[in-house]
Formats: sequence, C-alpha cells, structure tokens
Amino acid sequence: MTLLDLDPGQVAAIYGDRLPKRVRRAYERFRRAPGAFKLDLAVDGGIPWTNEPSRRAVTVHLGGPLAEVARLERDVVAGRMPERPFVLVYQQYLADPSRSVGDVHPVNLYAHVPYGYDGDATEAVLGQLERFAPGVRERIVGMRTTGPAAFAATNPNFAGGDIVTGAKTVPQLLLGPRPALDPYSTGMPGVYVCSAATPPGPGAHGMCGAGAVASALRHLRGK
Repeated sequence: MTLLDLDPGQVAAIYGDRLPKRVRRAYERFRRAPGAFKLDLAVDGGIPWTNEPSRRAVTVHLGGPLAEVARLERDVVAGRMPERPFVLVYQQYLADPSRSVGDVHPVNLYAHVPYGYDGDATEAVLGQLERFAPGVRERIVGMRTTGPAAFAATNPNFAGGDIVTGAKTVPQLLLGPRPALDPYSTGMPGVYVCSAATPPGPGAHGMCGAGAVASALRHLRGK
C-alpha cells in the first residue's frame, strides 16, 4: 500500500506509463495556483495600524475594497504582478508573547504573486503594508524574504511558489486531481494520493490523508 503526499505532476513523473492514460493526462493537466512571496519581519513596537482592531488581530488581510481585491487576484492569475498585491499579515506574537524579544515582535506576511514569479516583490509588499500602517518601514529592524523559487526548493509540492498545491477552483476543490468516484485513487491498485491536491484541500489539516487512508482500507477489505 502506497500513500503519496505529492502533487499530481510529481505522481505522473514518477509512475509515467504505469498510470492509466486518462489518469496520467489529468495529472499532467492539473492546474496550479498562483505563487507566494513571503516576508519575515522583526518590527520594533509592532505594526502601527491605522485600524485599531487590526492591532489586536492575529491575522490581517490587506487588499482594500472587494472590487480591488478581485482585480488584484485576476491580475495574478493572469500572470501579471500587481503594484499593490493582496497581502496576508500574521501577528502570532499577540497570542504567544514568548515569540517577541522585548518590544521587538515577529511579523510574517505573504503576497499572492504570479505562478513562477522570479522578481522581487519586497517593495510592493511593504508598500501595501505601509498603506494601512504608515511609518511601519521605520520600525523594521530585521527582514528575510522567501520567493516562489525558494518555496519550491524546500518542498517540490510548492512548484512555482504554489503553497496550496493546486488552484482551488470549484472542480479541483471538490473533485481533486481528476473527476472520479475516488479522488484519492491513482487508478493503480494500492497507490493513493494524500496531498493537499485532494479533497478537502489545504487548511483542513490531516483530512486529505484521512480520506486517502479510508480509500486504501476499503481496497484492502475488498480483497
């Protein structure tokens, strides 16, 4: 019994012609999500948000009005790097003060960028942060950047900086890598995919693996 915590493209590359043709074609056509560009910051005094509730929130989403966010995300999906990208900011130290050193706090943020983006989005990300927290640049005392290529180098599932293992369109979110009664099955007896490419996708931690195990157990009981 084999459970593969891999994206469909890697499965197709490993098994090749051993996969049923229709499965291999589906895996090779698997649609990827945009990439991520991440900044890890050390901020003296924390982020000076103009919005008071944001100073107490562990997670803050930056993007302006809904229409603006939709436009930014359309640009990224189309392969265009927006001047003001959609940014997610994490202030975990608010829930765990032990992460901080005195009044210097760790802040992590990442932006959606085009798949495989090889540019430097640092200024665009900081500009979006500064938009909602004027003066934050002067408070940054340390910074580390991680682009799409670096994500892919540490985890092949994150090809092109896609950290959610595939575009979460309605078909791929509900059906996984291919339309099938069993989204975890590769069509090869005893071989299953359990990565975030399968339902219910990323964020539902452990549930992709649980679904693949359940599928494998059904196969074993049927013998």
